[in-house]
Amino acid sequence: MEYKKEPSDKSTKLLDVAFEEQILELMNYGDIPGLSIVLIKGNQYSIKSFGYANEEKQIPVTASTKFELGSCSKAFTALALTILEKQGKINLDSYVSDYLPWFSTTYKGKSIRIKLRQVLHHTSGIPWETIAEIPESNDKNALEQTIKKLIGEELDTPPGKEFQYATINYDILALIIQKVTGISFEKYMQTYVIDALGLKETSIGEVKKNATKAQGYKIGFLQARPYSAPKYKGNNAAGYVISDAKDVMKWLKFQMGMTPNPLYSEAKITHQRDASVALHNMSSYARGWEINLDGTGEIFHNGLNPNFSSYITFRPEEKIAVAVMANSNSNYTTYIGNKIMKHLAEESIEKDYKPADGGDKTYSGISIAIGFYILIVMAFLTMIFIDVFNKKRSFENISVKKLYKILGTFILVVPFLYALYIFPKALVNFTWEAILVWMPESFKILIILLLIAVGVSFLAYGLSLFFPNKDSLKQKAPMILLMTVLSGLANVLVIVMVTAFVGSNINMKYMFLYFGLIVAVYLFGRRFVQISLTKITRSIVYDLRIRLVNKIFSASYEKFEGIDRGRVYTALNDDVNTIGGSINEIILLITSFITAVGAFIYLASLAFWATIVAIFIIVSIATLYYIVSKNVNPYFEEARNSRDDFMRLVNGMIDGFKELSLHRNKKIEYRGDIGESAAEFRDKMTTADIKFTNAFMVGESQLVILLGLVSISMSEVFPSVKAHTVMNFVVVFLYLIAPVNGILSSIPSLMNLRIAWDRVQKFTQEIPENIDLSVIPEKLIAKDYVLEAKNITYQYPIPEGEKEGFSVGPINLKIKSGEIFFIIGGNGSGKTTLAKMLTGLYESHSGQILLNNKIHKGHELSEYFSSVFNPAYLFEKLYNINTNEKQDAIDKYLKVLNLDHKVQIVNGKYNTIHLSSGQRKRLALLQCYLEDSPIYLFDEWAADQDPEYRNFFYRSLLPEMRALGKIVIAITHDDHYFDVADKVVKLDRGEIETLDPLYIINQSMN
Repeated sequence: MEYKKEPSDKSTKLLDVAFEEQILELMNYGDIPGLSIVLIKGNQYSIKSFGYANEEKQIPVTASTKFELGSCSKAFTALALTILEKQGKINLDSYVSDYLPWFSTTYKGKSIRIKLRQVLHHTSGIPWETIAEIPESNDKNALEQTIKKLIGEELDTPPGKEFQYATINYDILALIIQKVTGISFEKYMQTYVIDALGLKETSIGEVKKNATKAQGYKIGFLQARPYSAPKYKGNNAAGYVISDAKDVMKWLKFQMGMTPNPLYSEAKITHQRDASVALHNMSSYARGWEINLDGTGEIFHNGLNPNFSSYITFRPEEKIAVAVMANSNSNYTTYIGNKIMKHLAEESIEKDYKPADGGDKTYSGISIAIGFYILIVMAFLTMIFIDVFNKKRSFENISVKKLYKILGTFILVVPFLYALYIFPKALVNFTWEAILVWMPESFKILIILLLIAVGVSFLAYGLSLFFPNKDSLKQKAPMILLMTVLSGLANVLVIVMVTAFVGSNINMKYMFLYFGLIVAVYLFGRRFVQISLTKITRSIVYDLRIRLVNKIFSASYEKFEGIDRGRVYTALNDDVNTIGGSINEIILLITSFITAVGAFIYLASLAFWATIVAIFIIVSIATLYYIVSKNVNPYFEEARNSRDDFMRLVNGMIDGFKELSLHRNKKIEYRGDIGESAAEFRDKMTTADIKFTNAFMVGESQLVILLGLVSISMSEVFPSVKAHTVMNFVVVFLYLIAPVNGILSSIPSLMNLRIAWDRVQKFTQEIPENIDLSVIPEKLIAKDYVLEAKNITYQYPIPEGEKEGFSVGPINLKIKSGEIFFIIGGNGSGKTTLAKMLTGLYESHSGQILLNNKIHKGHELSEYFSSVFNPAYLFEKLYNINTNEKQDAIDKYLKVLNLDHKVQIVNGKYNTIHLSSGQRKRLALLQCYLEDSPIYLFDEWAADQDPEYRNFFYRSLLPEMRALGKIVIAITHDDHYFDVADKVVKLDRGEIETLDPLYIINQSMN
C-alpha cells in the first residue's frame, strides 16, 4: 500500500522529513489507509495529513476530513456532566437509580446501587464486556434501550473498589444528562458543549450536512479493508463524536487553556484523577481522560471503533499536544501518537514495543491453513466422483454398522461445534454479533472456513463410507492424513493455550472445556494415526515378506541355488523387520514435524524476526545432519553387507556343525570368522552411530544455547518485544526442543529404513523369477509312462583361472513304467546332476526330455516325480497330501517301514521328526508312497540303512514299486543289488555308459 503525504495546513515545522517517513512506514505496518495529525508545541502548531480518506477513490486526507473519535468522545460527555454538576443539576454522589428508578445491578446475587461518580471514573464494577450488549440501533430511544440492557447486571467488583474500563458507563451518564435536561443527549451536547466551544465541524452520532466523513476500514488478512460498521446510537456518548483536525486542534487548545473560554474551569475539573482506587499501568482515570503518573503530567485517551481509531494526548504545563485520527481500527494509532509526543518533548523511548495486530496474523494464518485443508478435501471429493464415474468405486448398501459410524462421528463432532458456538462468550463474554463487529475480518472468514471444513469433511467421510475404495490403504489415507494434521496442530495448541491461560480472565470452566477438547483431539488423533499406521506398516511388512517368498517360490531350484543364503535370511528377517520397526519413528517424525511447523507459526506471531533467527539456526543444524548422513551412509551400507556375511556364516555353522565338531581347531577358526564378521558389523554401526551422536550433541547444544540467548538477550536484540512475549516465546521454544530433537534423532533410523527398503527392492528384483505358480501345468494321465532323455547336456560355469568347467552329457536313455533304473558312478561323476536334470530341477542346456513322447521342461517334469535326495529334508507337515483320505495307506506303510512304533501323523503333521538319518529317509520314502507319483527317484537312499533293511529295500520294496507300474530311478553304490535293476548306467566324468547288471555283479565279485 502506498501512502500520500499532504502538505501541512500550517507552515510551522514540528516534524522533520525523516520522522514523517517513519510515520508513513508505521501506517504501512499498522494497515492505516489515512491519518490526520494535530501537533501543538507552545506557540507552534501544525496539522499533518497522510494517506487517503477513501483509498478506492484515491481521495486524500485533509485537515477537513472527518473521523470518528471513538472513546476520545468520553471527554466531551464528561465535560457536559461537569457543566451540569457545576449548575447543581447533577450530584455525582447520588445513585444512578435516583435518576433512573428502574436501573438496578447486583453483586454476588444481592442488589447494590452505583453512584454517578463511580460510573464517571469507571469504578462502577460493571464488566467491560458489556460493550457487547449495546444494541445495533439508530432509533431515537436507542440510548434508553442500551441502558435497559444493564438491568439486573451482575457486577465484577463492588462499586468504588477497583478500576475496570467499561464503555457503557458513559452511556449511563448520557441517559442521565438526557433525563435531567429534558432534551436528547445529542442536542444537549451539540448546543451546550460543541457549539459553545466553537467546534463548527464537530458533531455527535452523524456528520453535519454537506460534510464528508472518511471511509472507515477494518483490518483483515494483513490489510485494511472497507467496512461499514453498524449504527450504535445508544453508544454515541462513549464513542461517536465526529470531528476533523481543525476542530480537534481547537479542542486541545481549550483543554490546555490556550484560548479563553468560560468552560475552561469545568475542563480543568475533568483533569482531576480519581485517587480512591489503585493505579492501573502507572495511570489513573479522571473524567473522560487518563492521567499519566510517570512524572510527565500527561493527559491522554485513546479511541477504537470497529473502523476508526484515535489518540489524543497533551501536557498542560508544557503546552505540548498531539492528536492522531485514523480511518482504520489499528492499534498503531496510539503507538504513532506516543512516538510523536516523545519526539515533540525531545524524550527518548526506552522500550519501543510494537503494538499487537488484534490477532489478524494468527487468524489469517489459520484461515489459510484451513483453506488449504478444504482444497485438499475438495480434491479428494473430486477424486471420489471421478472414481465413481469411472466405476472404480461402487455404492455399498446402507448398513446398521455404517449408520452407527456416521452417528458416532456426528456425536464426536457435536462437542466441538458446541465449543465453537460458545467461543465468543468463553473468550470475552461477547455475543456472536458483537465479536464479528469488533474482531478482524479474518476472524469471520476463519469461522466460515471452519464450518465449511467440518461440512466437507463430513461429506467426504460419508461418501467414502458408501463409495469405498477397493484399496484399503487409499481408503484410510485421507483420514490418517487428517488426523495426523489435527493431532499435530492440537499438540501445538496445547502449549499455546497453556501460555494464554496464565493470567487470563477466562472462566475456568471454559478453560477446562477447551483444554480437554484439544487434549482429546491430540490423544485420540495420535492413537488413531498410530494404530492405523501400525496396521498399514504391518500389512506392508506382510506383503513384503509374502512378495519375497512368492518370488523365491517362483524361481526354479537351479536359480535358487545361486542365491546367497545370507541375503535371504537378512532380507526376510532383518530388512523386513527394520521396515516394520520403523513405524514409531515415522509417527514421531510426522507428529514432530507438524508440531514444529505449528509452533514456529505461533512463535512468528509473537516475534517474527526472533523466529527467523531460530529457524535459521535449526536449518543449520539440519544441514549439519544432512552432511553427516551423507558421510555416514557408506558405513550403514557396509554394516548391512557384513550382516549378510554374518548370516551366511551362521547358516554354515548350523548346516555344518557336525563337520565342525570333529576338530577343536576347526571350531575355533570358524568361531573366529563369525566373531570377525560380527565385529565388523559392530564397528561400522558404532562409527555411524557415534558420528550421528556427535552431530546430535552439536545440534542439541545449539538449541540449548539458542534458548539461553533468547531468554537472556532477546529483549536487547529485539527491544520492541514485550517481556511477557519473551516469556511466552521461551516457554514455547522450550516445548519445541523435543519435537525438533525428535526430527533430528529419527534421521539415523530413517537412513536404516531407506537402506533396508532399497535392499529388499533390489533383492526382489534380482530373484530370478521363471515359474508362474498361478498357472496349473497340464499333467498326463496314463496307465503307463515312458521317460526318455535325448542328448541332454548340462554345463557348469567355468571356474575363475581354469579353461573349462565340468559338464554332463550328452545323455541318452529311456525308461518305462515297471522298470528299475540304477545310476552308478564315482563321486563327482555327475550322478546327482543327472538326477536333477531328469526331475526338472535343472534345465538341460541342450537336448530334450520327453514323457510319453511329449517334451516337458523344468517344473512341468517335476510334477511326475516323488524323490528322496541325499541328504533328505523332512518338513513337519505333509504338504500336497490329504492325510485323511490316505489314513489306511499311512498305517500300512508305517508298519512296512518299521516306523509305526515311533511316528504318528496327526492333523497332517508328524508327531516327531527327531529320528536317526535312516529313519528320516524311511519317512521320506513314506511321503513318496503317499504322493503316489508315476516316477520315483532315490539318491543313495539305502546308504544310511542297516544291512537287514537295506536288503528289504532292494529285494522287497523296489520290486513292489515295479509291480505297481512305477518308473524307479535309484542312484546307488550297492553293487550287490544291481541284479534288481532292469537297467544300469554308469557315469564317468559326466559321460554315460549303459551296462548289463549281471556283468557288473560278476565284475564286482572278481
